[in-house]
Amino acid sequence: MARKASDNGGDSALMSSIGDDLRLPKLSHMVAGRLRDQIASGNLKAGSMLQPESKLLELFNVSRPTLREALRILEAEGLISIGRGMRSGATILGPSIQKVAQYANFMLAADGVTMRDLHQARMFFEPGVIRSLKGHGTELKGACEELRACVTHLQRALEDKQYVEIVTGTNRFHDLLARASGNKTIAMLLSVLQTISHGIYSINLTEQGESAEALHKNMTKTVSGYDALCNLLEKGKVDEAAAFWQRYMERALDFLDKTRLGERKLISNSVSAGPA
Repeated sequence: MARKASDNGGDSALMSSIGDDLRLPKLSHMVAGRLRDQIASGNLKAGSMLQPESKLLELFNVSRPTLREALRILEAEGLISIGRGMRSGATILGPSIQKVAQYANFMLAADGVTMRDLHQARMFFEPGVIRSLKGHGTELKGACEELRACVTHLQRALEDKQYVEIVTGTNRFHDLLARASGNKTIAMLLSVLQTISHGIYSINLTEQGESAEALHKNMTKTVSGYDALCNLLEKGKVDEAAAFWQRYMERALDFLDKTRLGERKLISNSVSAGPA
């Protein structure tokens, strides 16, 4: 009997421990979760105003401190912007690739990820995205038109030696390429990778101290590669385009290795907080 009592006591202690782990979330987090769901579903649209504090207090039936803590959570996540005073309401910002990229960049930087590693990740996806266009005439035509317009813009920037504009344009080119697949998950992952890549390349452009001649030469090669890819896609040669892009990205990887740029680690503040 003594043994049994001891066992029951152990069971009670175990159940008490489990119960401690099953505490309900804070009310402020639950309110933030409800509003977050509304933003994600599109019921609260980006650019619109959140209801005034008085209305939200009535809607959720919570205290003012609880509501304000919930709004601060959403503001910290970049989903809303609170103006002067919480009583007047807040602006809905909605989710953005920029915010996702900021956090992903922070995690990758903390893990010591290099530019080479980042480029290899993009190599895994981009040729496959191009292959996915085979047999999709309408999607291929639309992708070609957008990519060609981007290349034309890059060529003009190259003529004017607007190198920062070229870096920004290359970011758009890769983003368009990511979206060409029609797969929203792949498009988002690639957009995050490209946003991080754009940030670190922009920093390197200002820090490298390359001669104007060397910089122009590298930029010319980049734009020429994009032009060649567009030419193949416009002719419907999707397999050749995918093979070309694989080789193009491999040459870019060789460049990172030869210049030792590939050894550079990501830095946590390379992605700006601006809108995507």
